[in-house]
Amino acid sequence: MEHLVNEKELLRQLSEGQESAFQELFYHYWDQLHHAAVRLTKSTELATDIAQETFARVWAKRSQMQQVQNFPAFLFTISRNLIHDSLRNKVFSEDNASYLEDYAGYTEATPQYLLENKELQYLLEEAIESLQPQLKQVFTMARLQGMRHEAIAQALNITPMSSKVYMVRALAALRKYIQERGGPLLFCLSAAFLRG
Repeated sequence: MEHLVNEKELLRQLSEGQESAFQELFYHYWDQLHHAAVRLTKSTELATDIAQETFARVWAKRSQMQQVQNFPAFLFTISRNLIHDSLRNKVFSEDNASYLEDYAGYTEATPQYLLENKELQYLLEEAIESLQPQLKQVFTMARLQGMRHEAIAQALNITPMSSKVYMVRALAALRKYIQERGGPLLFCLSAAFLRG
């Protein structure tokens, strides 16, 4: 990965919570990180999850970013660890639960965190409303009501495989909606909600 010319300054700004610095780093490194994850996982869907989660962790730990000496190596290490977790069938499970608790505890009281979550909530609601009816129905039943694909299939008179396919399509559509309308930060913060 090639370093940005003004990377040290961007990391300093990021450590102060400047979203514009986060966006510049995101746009510079996203494709490289995503392509590397695709090569290692052989899955575009999983690679998107991993790249999204990598940048979500950068934002969660933004106050420490000024101390990072080699940012591309830092990104790659986070991404590689997430890939290793996924290959051990533990992706986004126990390890990630503790990270999410740390993230919530770390930022919960700040006005910026509350604002981001409010913006993200509105954007997610808009994105879900924009889904095709059947995708919206399956997504709502699976993600918001906690139903398994077998139960969804029975309720909607479809096969469990159809339910899974609708879910994958719904998640892809939601990610696209949020990335296009919310920008990099909200896209990354939506990682926990939009996992496959």
